[in-house]
Amino acid sequence: MKKIKCLLFVFCVCLLSACQSNDNVSKVNEQQSVSVPNETISSDGKILIAYFTWADNTHVDDPSSVDVDASTSASVLAPGNTEKVAHFIQEQVGGDMFSIIVDEPYSSDYDECLDRASDELAQQTRPTIVDTVENMDEYDVIFLGYPNWWSSCPMAIFSFIESYDLSNKTIIPFCAHGTGGLGRSIEDLQDALPHSKLLYAFGVYRPDTDSCQDDVNQWLSDIGMVD
Repeated sequence: MKKIKCLLFVFCVCLLSACQSNDNVSKVNEQQSVSVPNETISSDGKILIAYFTWADNTHVDDPSSVDVDASTSASVLAPGNTEKVAHFIQEQVGGDMFSIIVDEPYSSDYDECLDRASDELAQQTRPTIVDTVENMDEYDVIFLGYPNWWSSCPMAIFSFIESYDLSNKTIIPFCAHGTGGLGRSIEDLQDALPHSKLLYAFGVYRPDTDSCQDDVNQWLSDIGMVD
Protein backbone atom coordinates (compact mmCIF):
# COMPACT_ATOMS: atom_id res chain seq x y z
CA MET A 1 0.00 0.00 0.00
CA LYS A 2 2.81 2.42 0.86
CA LYS A 3 4.44 1.62 -2.46
CA ILE A 4 1.21 2.40 -4.32
CA LYS A 5 0.80 5.71 -2.47
CA CYS A 6 4.38 6.60 -3.30
CA LEU A 7 3.86 5.88 -6.98
CA LEU A 8 0.67 7.95 -6.99
CA PHE A 9 2.53 10.84 -5.38
CA VAL A 10 5.31 10.71 -7.98
CA PHE A 11 2.70 10.58 -10.77
CA CYS A 12 0.93 13.67 -9.41
CA VAL A 13 4.21 15.58 -9.12
CA CYS A 14 5.12 14.72 -12.71
CA LEU A 15 1.67 15.70 -13.93
CA LEU A 16 1.87 19.05 -12.13
CA SER A 17 5.32 19.70 -13.60
CA ALA A 18 4.06 18.94 -17.09
CA CYS A 19 1.16 21.37 -16.69
CA GLN A 20 3.50 24.10 -15.50
CA SER A 21 5.79 23.40 -18.42
CA ASN A 22 2.90 23.75 -20.86
CA ASP A 23 1.96 27.07 -19.28
CA ASN A 24 5.51 28.31 -19.76
CA VAL A 25 5.54 27.23 -23.39
CA SER A 26 2.28 29.12 -23.97
CA LYS A 27 3.72 32.29 -22.50
CA VAL A 28 6.91 32.00 -24.55
CA ASN A 29 4.91 31.51 -27.74
CA GLU A 30 2.98 34.73 -27.13
CA GLN A 31 5.90 37.02 -26.33
CA GLN A 32 9.16 35.40 -27.34
CA SER A 33 12.67 36.57 -26.63
CA VAL A 34 15.82 35.55 -28.45
CA SER A 35 19.51 36.38 -28.38
CA VAL A 36 19.45 38.78 -25.42
CA PRO A 37 16.38 37.91 -23.31
CA ASN A 38 17.37 40.03 -20.32
CA GLU A 39 18.53 43.08 -22.25
CA THR A 40 16.75 46.29 -23.12
CA ILE A 41 17.77 48.93 -25.63
CA SER A 42 18.25 52.64 -25.82
CA SER A 43 15.50 54.58 -27.56
CA ASP A 44 17.99 57.20 -28.78
CA GLY A 45 18.75 55.62 -32.16
CA LYS A 46 16.85 56.34 -35.36
CA ILE A 47 13.84 54.02 -35.70
CA LEU A 48 12.25 52.31 -38.69
CA ILE A 49 8.91 50.51 -38.43
CA ALA A 50 8.73 48.13 -41.39
CA TYR A 51 5.76 45.84 -41.80
CA PHE A 52 4.06 43.49 -44.22
CA THR A 53 0.29 43.41 -44.24
CA TRP A 54 -2.09 41.53 -46.53
CA ALA A 55 -4.22 44.65 -47.04
CA ASP A 56 -1.35 46.47 -48.78
CA ASN A 57 -0.53 43.42 -50.88
CA THR A 58 -3.84 42.63 -52.53
CA HIS A 59 -6.71 44.28 -54.38
CA VAL A 60 -10.38 44.03 -53.44
CA ASP A 61 -12.76 44.81 -56.29
CA ASP A 62 -15.73 45.39 -54.00
CA PRO A 63 -14.73 46.41 -50.45
CA SER A 64 -18.40 46.52 -49.43
CA SER A 65 -18.60 42.77 -49.97
CA VAL A 66 -16.01 42.05 -47.27
CA ASP A 67 -17.35 40.75 -43.98
CA VAL A 68 -15.36 42.89 -41.55
CA ASP A 69 -16.42 40.65 -38.67
CA ALA A 70 -14.87 37.54 -40.20
CA SER A 71 -11.39 36.83 -38.85
CA THR A 72 -10.37 35.39 -42.22
CA SER A 73 -11.22 38.49 -44.20
CA ALA A 74 -11.15 41.63 -42.06
CA SER A 75 -7.39 42.15 -42.52
CA VAL A 76 -7.81 42.29 -46.30
CA LEU A 77 -8.96 45.90 -45.98
CA ALA A 78 -6.63 48.74 -45.02
CA PRO A 79 -5.39 49.30 -42.45
CA GLY A 80 -4.29 45.70 -42.02
CA ASN A 81 -3.62 44.13 -38.64
CA THR A 82 0.14 44.61 -38.64
CA GLU A 83 -0.26 48.19 -39.83
CA LYS A 84 -2.55 48.89 -36.87
CA VAL A 85 0.12 47.60 -34.50
CA ALA A 86 2.75 49.60 -36.38
CA HIS A 87 0.78 52.80 -35.77
CA PHE A 88 0.42 51.95 -32.06
CA ILE A 89 4.21 51.59 -31.92
CA GLN A 90 4.81 54.84 -33.79
CA GLU A 91 2.52 56.74 -31.43
CA GLN A 92 4.86 55.82 -28.57
CA VAL A 93 8.34 55.82 -30.09
CA GLY A 94 8.08 57.88 -33.28
CA GLY A 95 10.11 56.57 -36.19
CA ASP A 96 9.51 56.19 -39.92
CA MET A 97 6.97 53.78 -41.40
CA PHE A 98 7.64 51.49 -44.35
CA SER A 99 5.09 49.10 -45.85
CA ILE A 100 6.66 46.06 -47.50
CA ILE A 101 4.78 45.58 -50.78
CA VAL A 102 5.36 42.85 -53.33
CA ASP A 103 5.39 43.34 -57.08
CA GLU A 104 2.77 40.63 -57.67
CA PRO A 105 -0.24 41.13 -55.35
CA TYR A 106 -1.78 38.22 -53.48
CA SER A 107 -5.34 37.10 -54.02
CA SER A 108 -7.95 38.77 -51.85
CA ASP A 109 -9.45 35.32 -51.35
CA TYR A 110 -8.18 33.99 -48.02
CA ASP A 111 -7.70 30.38 -49.13
CA GLU A 112 -6.05 31.33 -52.42
CA CYS A 113 -3.73 33.72 -50.62
CA LEU A 114 -2.65 31.05 -48.17
CA ASP A 115 -2.19 28.49 -50.94
CA ARG A 116 0.30 30.81 -52.63
CA ALA A 117 1.96 31.55 -49.29
CA SER A 118 2.33 27.81 -48.68
CA ASP A 119 3.96 27.29 -52.09
CA GLU A 120 6.34 30.21 -51.50
CA LEU A 121 7.34 28.84 -48.12
CA ALA A 122 7.94 25.35 -49.49
CA GLN A 123 10.08 26.72 -52.32
CA GLN A 124 11.71 29.43 -50.17
CA THR A 125 10.64 31.99 -52.77
CA ARG A 126 11.78 35.57 -52.40
CA PRO A 127 9.01 37.76 -53.89
CA THR A 128 10.14 40.98 -55.54
CA ILE A 129 9.47 44.11 -53.46
CA VAL A 130 8.40 47.27 -55.26
CA ASP A 131 10.21 49.81 -53.08
CA THR A 132 13.33 50.10 -50.94
CA VAL A 133 14.55 51.98 -47.89
CA GLU A 134 17.21 54.23 -49.41
CA ASN A 135 18.75 55.34 -46.13
CA MET A 136 18.79 52.04 -44.24
CA ASP A 137 22.27 52.74 -42.83
CA GLU A 138 20.81 55.58 -40.78
CA TYR A 139 18.52 53.31 -38.75
CA ASP A 140 19.71 51.67 -35.56
CA VAL A 141 16.43 50.03 -34.53
CA ILE A 142 14.01 48.25 -36.87
CA PHE A 143 10.59 47.10 -35.75
CA LEU A 144 9.59 44.31 -38.12
CA GLY A 145 5.91 43.40 -38.40
CA TYR A 146 4.18 40.56 -40.20
CA PRO A 147 1.27 38.10 -40.01
CA ASN A 148 1.84 34.45 -39.13
CA TRP A 149 1.64 32.62 -42.46
CA TRP A 150 2.09 28.86 -42.09
CA SER A 151 3.89 29.26 -38.75
CA SER A 152 6.51 31.58 -40.21
CA CYS A 153 6.82 35.02 -41.78
CA PRO A 154 5.59 35.80 -45.28
CA MET A 155 8.48 35.23 -47.67
CA ALA A 156 8.44 38.94 -48.53
CA ILE A 157 9.86 39.57 -45.06
CA PHE A 158 12.96 37.63 -46.04
CA SER A 159 13.11 39.47 -49.37
CA PHE A 160 13.18 42.67 -47.32
CA ILE A 161 15.81 41.75 -44.74
CA GLU A 162 18.08 40.12 -47.33
CA SER A 163 18.10 43.36 -49.34
CA TYR A 164 20.19 45.16 -46.73
CA ASP A 165 23.12 44.70 -44.43
CA LEU A 166 21.39 44.62 -41.05
CA SER A 167 24.46 43.57 -39.08
CA ASN A 168 24.60 45.05 -35.59
CA LYS A 169 21.15 46.57 -35.90
CA THR A 170 18.47 45.87 -33.32
CA ILE A 171 15.48 44.04 -34.81
CA ILE A 172 12.23 43.94 -32.84
CA PRO A 173 9.56 41.65 -34.33
CA PHE A 174 5.82 42.03 -33.93
CA CYS A 175 3.23 39.65 -35.28
CA ALA A 176 -0.53 39.42 -35.78
CA HIS A 177 -1.53 35.78 -35.65
CA GLY A 178 -4.31 33.27 -35.38
CA THR A 179 -4.32 30.36 -32.96
CA GLY A 180 -0.77 29.40 -33.99
CA GLY A 181 0.83 32.23 -32.04
CA LEU A 182 4.23 33.28 -33.33
CA GLY A 183 4.89 29.81 -34.67
CA ARG A 184 8.55 29.39 -35.57
CA SER A 185 8.84 32.89 -37.04
CA ILE A 186 11.29 34.09 -34.39
CA GLU A 187 13.59 31.15 -34.96
CA ASP A 188 13.43 31.70 -38.73
CA LEU A 189 14.28 35.39 -38.29
CA GLN A 190 17.14 34.55 -36.00
CA ASP A 191 18.55 32.16 -38.60
CA ALA A 192 18.22 34.84 -41.28
CA LEU A 193 19.77 37.58 -39.11
CA PRO A 194 22.74 35.96 -37.35
CA HIS A 195 24.58 39.27 -36.96
CA SER A 196 21.64 41.34 -35.75
CA LYS A 197 20.29 41.69 -32.24
CA LEU A 198 16.75 40.34 -31.93
CA LEU A 199 14.79 41.45 -28.90
CA TYR A 200 11.47 40.55 -27.37
CA ALA A 201 8.77 39.93 -29.93
CA PHE A 202 5.20 41.09 -29.55
CA GLY A 203 2.38 38.81 -30.66
CA VAL A 204 -1.32 39.65 -30.82
CA TYR A 205 -4.27 37.46 -31.72
CA ARG A 206 -5.83 38.95 -34.86
CA PRO A 207 -9.32 39.60 -33.40
CA ASP A 208 -7.67 41.51 -30.53
CA THR A 209 -5.63 43.85 -32.72
CA ASP A 210 -7.93 46.87 -32.37
CA SER A 211 -7.76 46.71 -28.56
CA CYS A 212 -4.09 45.84 -28.05
CA GLN A 213 -2.64 49.34 -27.63
CA ASP A 214 -2.18 48.99 -23.86
CA ASP A 215 -0.37 45.69 -24.41
CA VAL A 216 1.85 47.33 -27.02
CA ASN A 217 2.67 50.16 -24.63
CA GLN A 218 3.58 47.71 -21.86
CA TRP A 219 5.79 45.72 -24.21
CA LEU A 220 7.58 48.89 -25.34
CA SER A 221 8.17 49.77 -21.72
CA ASP A 222 9.47 46.28 -20.96
CA ILE A 223 12.11 46.52 -23.70
CA GLY A 224 13.16 50.01 -22.70
CA MET A 225 11.75 51.95 -25.64
CA VAL A 226 9.52 54.15 -23.47
CA ASP A 227 9.68 55.17 -19.83
